Amino acid sequence: MMTTADNANRSVVHLFSIAISGLLSLYSMIAGYSLLALDHWTITELAVGLLRIAAGPLAVLALLRWGWNSDPVDRTLTRMGTAFEAYFANSSTKSKIRSIVLVTMLSLLLELVLIRWLASVFPVYSFYKNFTMLACFLGLGAGYAVAQRERCAPALVLPMLTLFVVVITLLRYDTGNLYLVFSIGWLSSFDFLVYYLLGASFIVCACICYPVGQLCGKLLHSSNSLNAYSLNLIGSALGVAALFLMSLYWLPPVVWFAVTGGMILLFVLPRDAFLQIGTASFCVLLTILAWPVQPETQRIYSPYQLLERTAKPDGLMQILSGGSYYQKVYNFSENRRGVESDTDRYVRTYYEFPYNFKKAPERVAIVGAGSGNDVATALRMGAAHVDAIEIDPAIAFLGTKYHPERPYDDSRVNLSINDARNFFRTADQQYDLIVYGVLDSHTALSHASNLRVDSYVYTREGLTEAFRLLKPDGVLAVSFTLVNDALGFKLSKILREQPGAGKPLAVRVLYDSARTTAFIVRKGGDVTMPKTGPVASIGFTDVSDYFAQAYPESSVPTDDWPFFYMVERAYPITYMIALGIILLLSYIFVRQTVGFSDPIDRSYLPFFFLGSGFMLVETKAVTELGLHLGGTWFVIAAAIMLVLVMAYLANLLVTRTGLRLVGPAYLGLFVSLLVGYGLATSHEHWMFGPPQLQLAVNCLVLTIPLFFSGIVFSSLIGNPEINISTAFAYNLMGALFGGVMEYNSMYFGFAFLYLLAMGFYFLAFGFSLKPRSLLQPAE
Repeated sequence: MMTTADNANRSVVHLFSIAISGLLSLYSMIAGYSLLALDHWTITELAVGLLRIAAGPLAVLALLRWGWNSDPVDRTLTRMGTAFEAYFANSSTKSKIRSIVLVTMLSLLLELVLIRWLASVFPVYSFYKNFTMLACFLGLGAGYAVAQRERCAPALVLPMLTLFVVVITLLRYDTGNLYLVFSIGWLSSFDFLVYYLLGASFIVCACICYPVGQLCGKLLHSSNSLNAYSLNLIGSALGVAALFLMSLYWLPPVVWFAVTGGMILLFVLPRDAFLQIGTASFCVLLTILAWPVQPETQRIYSPYQLLERTAKPDGLMQILSGGSYYQKVYNFSENRRGVESDTDRYVRTYYEFPYNFKKAPERVAIVGAGSGNDVATALRMGAAHVDAIEIDPAIAFLGTKYHPERPYDDSRVNLSINDARNFFRTADQQYDLIVYGVLDSHTALSHASNLRVDSYVYTREGLTEAFRLLKPDGVLAVSFTLVNDALGFKLSKILREQPGAGKPLAVRVLYDSARTTAFIVRKGGDVTMPKTGPVASIGFTDVSDYFAQAYPESSVPTDDWPFFYMVERAYPITYMIALGIILLLSYIFVRQTVGFSDPIDRSYLPFFFLGSGFMLVETKAVTELGLHLGGTWFVIAAAIMLVLVMAYLANLLVTRTGLRLVGPAYLGLFVSLLVGYGLATSHEHWMFGPPQLQLAVNCLVLTIPLFFSGIVFSSLIGNPEINISTAFAYNLMGALFGGVMEYNSMYFGFAFLYLLAMGFYFLAFGFSLKPRSLLQPAE
């Protein structure tokens, strides 16, 4: 039997077994529903359906027979732990120190890969994107906490990861009804299934990351604390760089997991007795990910999302995003006017609608140019020059290659792979017409934020920047599929309050949805509905008076509160329920792994609150830099890298000087947070000097708090009385709590995160105070 010190590993296996069995039971339930929904069955369909239905009960049986039978679990874990500990003990100190970089890189890469893969499988993971991040923090933190008292079993990672990928793949591609539920579940009566999926996945991801946290915690003791922390930061930076390179070349998940799993096989388990199990799991994992589940579909993993290229009945391209309809391509070339269907004529009228108010414009800007329909329309309507702005390079590539009118090949078109805000902020010319395509991104700005990549496009400041670039009598056209009319009220209010704007026109154009509405505004004059021509007979409805109603100022999206998709400032009930589930599951996970038998050591509480504050300031820095530099994927990656650089420089300073600069660092931290808060609440007052100076000031103000907090962290772990793995455990648990607190921005705005961070840092400061001097040499 295992010693009581190994109970945490057994608890992780139990929790993983429960969660996986729950997911398989969900699969069985949906499979049974699908079978009953058929009018008649063939023998094959019946046999396959019964096998699917049996998956859940078999999983529960295995759980009861093996997962809860302590003897086989204990024997297996004992062998795993003993085998790896023997290998670990025989490794040289120099080898262990080098491994700190590798295993830290592995932990961050595993976290980022899980976040990105799950978001590409089910849209619900995109809407709750940072939940996967919080699960990884939980697993890693628990692993760090027990690193010194538990035998490490990294051989668990690949079998658990493989089984999770298999089950999620079955849920996604073998149950079409389930995919529909998890695509629209939060808008329907299937909320329970969405929460069930999120909760089970949360536990599974935490279990997968737990052994990696254990290993990281053990390795950190191979060197002095400050040196180990430097290596930890270098490994984190390498993990970000690895995913950056894979995103740069649009590599698929099979490569992401091959790199991650390969690191475990080649560097973590090279002489482990369970290497064969890891190798077998690795092969199954890659086979499942490489399996052509939809051979008729071209799948491209852009830096933002999964794109699937399929064909419409007319043979032209249709693009899905994460399995949901995203864009269609149309051919409206002049030689097809006589053979168009009624639907095609309607769609053509929609695309040509803005040109009723600006005939043959000389210069046009198109936001969300996508696969090229809007660009092709601008060329047909006589535009002399078109600036096409598209943030996703993969969508632009598909439009360039497959649009029948070849709009991107025209010499009059300038394609800019850029964020709309950044493009307009740096533009040096004015436009006759600016057209916003039907943008509705389901992609989060980053794994640390619940903002969508287009959130800053529809803020008051964002639309104002575009409106300023209009020539006198220029026209701005914004089309949007209104999930609710509140979005229309927001757009109408922002447009009619633009300086020099006439009365805007709002028209139900019904493109792709009965709620798609176009908002047209002119600089220096009103816009009225055309009385003649195709628009008069096509069925468009003028709803300008309806959307001209008063709307609360507090719910208008701004750069501080860029939640355009929310009806009003509120704590969304769906998020609050999900967060409640996450907090409950976190409590259960910590209770089962770390336990609460030992009292909380006051000397480690600063690390918890430093983690909470760090998470909030990092979120603010990433979103704010995305606002100033453009919310593109490489800007976000660069922002995260800059955060790590600041922490590394802080640690280097403490290491080289030998001083514990806790007191001065806290002072610098609070001052820098106040300056950052001032910047966040008064953008216009900080826009001085050339753009390069503005950029430098913004980067410094947004990241300097992390430099000072890094000095505090490094100074504290330099204390020989501090156990570094325990400090990291508290820090990661604090980061998890900070990630939960980030949702306060949905009510108070992002500037409030500075105030919240100051509160956490104040608590950290209070628990850091000791009778001895705060300025003394580190040991």
